[in-house]
Amino acid sequence: MNTILIYDGSFTGFLSAVYKVFDENLKEVSIVKPKHFVPDMFSESVKVASSEIYAKRVWNSLEIKTTKHGANELYKAFLSEIKGTEDVLLRYIMYVYASESYNYTDLSNVNALRVSQVARMVTREMNHIQNYLSFKPSNNGMDLAVLNSNFNMLPLIGKYFKRKYPNKKWLIYDQRRNYGLYFNTKEIDRIHLSIDDQLKIYDKNNPIFYVNLENSQAEVNC
Repeated sequence: MNTILIYDGSFTGFLSAVYKVFDENLKEVSIVKPKHFVPDMFSESVKVASSEIYAKRVWNSLEIKTTKHGANELYKAFLSEIKGTEDVLLRYIMYVYASESYNYTDLSNVNALRVSQVARMVTREMNHIQNYLSFKPSNNGMDLAVLNSNFNMLPLIGKYFKRKYPNKKWLIYDQRRNYGLYFNTKEIDRIHLSIDDQLKIYDKNNPIFYVNLENSQAEVNC
C-alpha cells in the first residue's frame, strides 16, 4: 500500500518525514503539506511530528553526502514552495544515498537536475531582492520593506540585510505568507503582525506608517 506522509510545512517537518521514510524503509511514499493532501482510498495517510533531533540527523548526513553547497541547494529548492517539490526532493535524497560517491555537479539524474534548476530560480530571486529591495522609513525610526515573492525568501535574506544595515532597525514583511523578519540592531526575530498593522503596511496611500512591534507576536529567533 502507498503511504502519504503529512508534515507541518516546515523544513524541520520535511526532514522528519524523510527520516521516517528511511527509518521504516518505506518504498511507495509521498510527502505533502496539509493543504495539498488529497485522501486516497488506496493509500495510508500518516501525520508526521516535527522533530529537531531527526531533522538534524538527516541534515548533517546530507551535508556529508552532498557537501554543504549541495545541501543548501536542496534547501533552496524546498523554499520554492512549488507543489510537488517534496516528492522530487525525496527521490533526489534516495538517489543520493543509493550512490556510492555522489557529486552534486552530476545532473544526469532527473531529480538532481530538477533540484538544481529550482535552486537556481530561487537564487536568482534572492540576488534580485538583495540588490533591489526598497526600504521606507517609519515614524518610529525603523525602515520597512514588503515582499510578495512566489518563493519563501525570508530565510535566505535575513543575514544579508543584517550585515548590510547593522546599525538600523528594520522589518521585512512577506505579504503573501504573513510573517516578517524584524532586526533590532542586535538580533533578528521572526514575527507575525496584527491585522491592523498589516493594513498600515499595505496602505499604498500612506508611504510613512507606524508599526507597533511591541504588540506583535514574536515566534522564534533566526
